[in-house]
This record gives sequence, structure tokens and C-alpha cells, in this order.
Amino acid sequence: MPAPRRLHIAYVVDNFDGKNGGVISAKRFIASMRQRHDVTVVAGGPTSEGRVGLPRFTIPPFGRVMREMGFIFAWPTRSVLEPVLRSADVVHIQFPFYLGIRTGQLARQLGVPVVAASHIQPENMWHNIGLHSEWLVDKTWRFFIKTLYGKADFLMVPTAFGLKELRDRGLSNPADVISNGIPPQFHPGPAEREARYQGRFVILAVSRLAREKRIDVIIEAVRRCRNASRIQLVICGHGPEEEKLRALSSTLPLPADMRIVQEENMPAVMRGADLLVHASVIEMEGMGVLEALGTGLPTLVADAPLSAARHLAVSDAFRFPANDAEELARRIDTLVEHPEQLAEAKKAALAIAARLTLDASVSRMEEIYLQVARPGRATGLAALAAPATAPPAVP
Repeated sequence: MPAPRRLHIAYVVDNFDGKNGGVISAKRFIASMRQRHDVTVVAGGPTSEGRVGLPRFTIPPFGRVMREMGFIFAWPTRSVLEPVLRSADVVHIQFPFYLGIRTGQLARQLGVPVVAASHIQPENMWHNIGLHSEWLVDKTWRFFIKTLYGKADFLMVPTAFGLKELRDRGLSNPADVISNGIPPQFHPGPAEREARYQGRFVILAVSRLAREKRIDVIIEAVRRCRNASRIQLVICGHGPEEEKLRALSSTLPLPADMRIVQEENMPAVMRGADLLVHASVIEMEGMGVLEALGTGLPTLVADAPLSAARHLAVSDAFRFPANDAEELARRIDTLVEHPEQLAEAKKAALAIAARLTLDASVSRMEEIYLQVARPGRATGLAALAAPATAPPAVP
């Protein structure tokens, strides 16, 4: 059903060129929303069609890790932001960093409604630089609430788990759970297994190669499997742990295949696999698990307290104790030897996927935009996003 009116939406996201879940989610929502609304992306990097550029920067002690994680901050230049916001009916802020905080402040000054999204767990940030502090995590959550989330007209959170974390720390403004959603290309279909994998049990691991994803646990579990000689592990992703994981996986009976898979090719890769294993211990939702559900790929998920992905498991049998390679090996062996359990899990996965489509999430997001948006502006955003000289990038 067409929207009551065409909105001018300013979508503010530090890094629109990265590969992390929050960026991928933004790209999918923007592409869908542009079918019915005018959306201008405000992000670090050059200005181009549909996008207004800002300078980019990193925090010096963490610059290398940030680049390896595929995330660079954008600097909130007021002279660039203000014309975009003045012409917007609503501004969407994707991340609670300096750009998001300053944009929210400026939007309030200009009377522009703000919809914010929560895609970051503080544990993701701190654990990757070796800091493990409950006090620091709590302070970070509360900082996000104080500076952005708690001041937004509406907050979108991918999971009930994430919303509870925020409510427990004092969030009181309107908020709702909106899944990142499963794009339509992630659907079941004939297996498209590569010839070299014929006769093997193919396990996928799909994620950033970062500490909290615990790909090392998956590798060790495969090593301990009594069926290890017929298990082909395929690790899809990139990140700071890549070199370490290559060394670990090279000694498996069948060395792991580590690769970067383009998004358009991932559905076929999933349809050609037997099982996805998701060992992450920190997860706001788990986009790899969502995508696997869409294709009907059975998934073993770590039962970790800080991972919302555990709630996507089709049953208790498809959860394993976090960080426990021995128990994960037992679960894998059971599935290798009992393919009928995989067939039942596929049916259950598709039933869950039917409730978590990207279209459903976009429709709910559109409802929220229309609910909070101010009256339409006479001047749209398109002219502001025309190619122009971008602000200089900061190394």
C-alpha cells in the first residue's frame, strides 16, 4: 500500500562503505525506503548522487583496529549537516557516536524529528581492544541513552534483548523492536554445491573475524569431531583475527576454506551448505543467522547471555554452550550422522523466517517515520545530494 505522503528522510550513518551488520542493515533499509520516499544518506566520504559527504576520522590509539573492523567515524560538520536537516521531514541516526550525537542536537535545535537506531553493544567495542569491565559497559549504555537514544522521538532496536538492556538502564522514551529483517534473495532453493565439496559435510561460519565471534571455537570443535575427515569448514568474512584463524584452520583434516563472499553470492553459498555454526558471544541480533533462516539452512547457535542470536535457534537441540568446543563437536557429529534432524530443522527455520522478513521491518519503520515526521518541506533533499566537492577526508 502506498504511503500517505512521500517523505524527505535524512539517513545519517558514519560509515556507509563498511561490511559490519549495522552498515549492511542501513543499506538494505535505505534501498527499500527509496522505492516510496526521498532518502539522502549523510556519511563519511565523498559526496555523490543521493549522498552528502563528511570528513572521516579515527581515534589514534584504535585506528588500526577500527580499519580492520571496517568502521571509520564521520565528522559532524555543521555547514554540511544544517541544509540537509532543514529540508528533511525526519532524520534517522544509525550509530550513537560523535556524528549521531551532534546531528541529534542540531536536529532538535531546528525542530526536526529524530528516529535513532540501536545496533551497537558496548561489549563489541571494548572487548575488541581487550577491555572487559561491567562498569564500563554499563556507563557506555547510559552514555548512549543520555546523549542520543533517550532524546530521540523514537528508538528502533533489532531485538527484545537489546531493548531490555536499554530499558533496564533507564530508557523511557518511545521505542520498538524492529528486526534487521531477511531480504527476499535469502530464500530456499536447490543446493548449488561446488564440485570440490561433493561428498563432504559443509559447515559455514559467516561473520566478521573478530574476537567475540569465536570462530576459533568452531575450528577447534571441527578438529574434535569424530567425523572431522569429512567435514569441510567454510569461513566467510574478514577482520582482525584473520591471520590467526588461517593458521588454526590450516591444520584441520580438511583445511578450512576462508573467503570473502559478496552479498549477492551469499544465498547460493548458504543453499550449498549443510549447517551454519554461529559461535558469537556478543550479538545484537545476528544477521548471518537471519540470512541462514531465510534459505532454510539449519543453524547451531551459541547460548551466550549477551547474544540475542540464541533466540533464533529452532530448538534447544540447536543451541550449544558458549565457548564449549567439546559440546559443539558432539552436536555437529549428531547432525552429520542424523540427516533427518537437519531436514526437520530446515522446516522450522523457514517458519521462523516467514515472521522476520525485510519487507515487514521496512513497513514498520515507515509507520514510525510517518508517525513522527513534521509537515512536508517545500524543498526536497535531492538537490543537496548532487555531486559536489566533498569536505577533505581525515586520515
